[in-house]
Amino acid sequence: MKNIEKAVEIAKKNLRECYAEKGIFAGLHHFKDYWARDSCFASYGSLAIRDYDIVRKNLSNYLDHINEEWQLPRKIAKHRLNIDLSSQIPLKVGASHFGIVMKYLGVEWKRKRKPYYTTDKNKHKTVDQNSLIVISSHEYVKETGDIGFLKKYVIRIEKALLWNYSCDHDTDLIIEQKHYSDWADSMKKEGKVLYTNICHCHALKCLSDMFMMLEMKKKHLKYLSLYNRTKEKIEKVFWNGRYYTDWIHDERREHFSTDGNMLAVVWDIAPEKHSIPIAEYSKKHGIDKVPSACVYPLYPKKMTAPLLSMLGLSDYHNGLSWLWLGCASALAKEKAGLEKEAVEILNTIADMIVDYGIVYEIYDNKGKPVKRPLYKAEYPFAWSSGMFLYAVRKILKKPI
Repeated sequence: MKNIEKAVEIAKKNLRECYAEKGIFAGLHHFKDYWARDSCFASYGSLAIRDYDIVRKNLSNYLDHINEEWQLPRKIAKHRLNIDLSSQIPLKVGASHFGIVMKYLGVEWKRKRKPYYTTDKNKHKTVDQNSLIVISSHEYVKETGDIGFLKKYVIRIEKALLWNYSCDHDTDLIIEQKHYSDWADSMKKEGKVLYTNICHCHALKCLSDMFMMLEMKKKHLKYLSLYNRTKEKIEKVFWNGRYYTDWIHDERREHFSTDGNMLAVVWDIAPEKHSIPIAEYSKKHGIDKVPSACVYPLYPKKMTAPLLSMLGLSDYHNGLSWLWLGCASALAKEKAGLEKEAVEILNTIADMIVDYGIVYEIYDNKGKPVKRPLYKAEYPFAWSSGMFLYAVRKILKKPI
């Protein structure tokens, strides 16, 4: 427990270092911009340490940039290059091939931050940021009681959720996506993806709850009904008897994805009877050995974006470990009644944070921060810092 206390202080410091004028930066080096998914998960930690104002600023920043189609930006960024020759080339997802070369030459481009709504690789719309902003808005209002914020933004929050249905091309309540368009944006997943639909389903419940807070019963019941129907559909489409399958396009891709499976348990989308099989499968295949790997078994290498392979990062979402996923695993195990295993994962994460004195973005299979000729893991990393703080408060049930 001593290392957990030390790790909490490091994570607090790291998270607060990423606070900026209008929200939370993903990191301080090659991801020094506002990224929706990073900042939404980081906000769990900000709320856990009662840094309420930064969460409100972060949400307002995205909601103020909703576009005509009701899509929220995946990032608000300078599209900046700022690396000198003395360090590794960081992959700034969103930079062009030319930009990567310019980074290597030490060239810096500075521009005003602007919103980006599509992937950098094929210009398809990204699909998880709207759900995550809805979820984060709910967490913020639930934690703070800031009904004024909710009244100001509820129309935009609802429109953001409704935008998701523009991605439900066959109108079966399960949304579809193109390559590279969720958080695992180095992988060529297409069709019905578990993680994206778990986020969407939870966002429906969050929106329903927010309308209840505003005493708007008709809308509360509308989205509660949609939530229950969507949850049933996810069960029917994705559950394979042992875990939720990763994605479906033409055929079922029976990989175990840590993100969607663990979040399904944490957010009560998975029935209680599924939580133990999911936890057991994860443990059996060593997913939490370095908390936590993204997937089992590994994806074929041909699924990785070519640029990532060129940079020696074909394992970015396909073999490397992310502490935020470890935190999700710990939260899921606690939800399943496996408190001892949950605390073991927290202790492992705490040891890694204390050993290196900082929260890094990605780790290798020995638990070391990734440092390669063309890439060094981002640090500090807000997403994992925030999720660790939230998991410690939730699992150990004490203020931090």
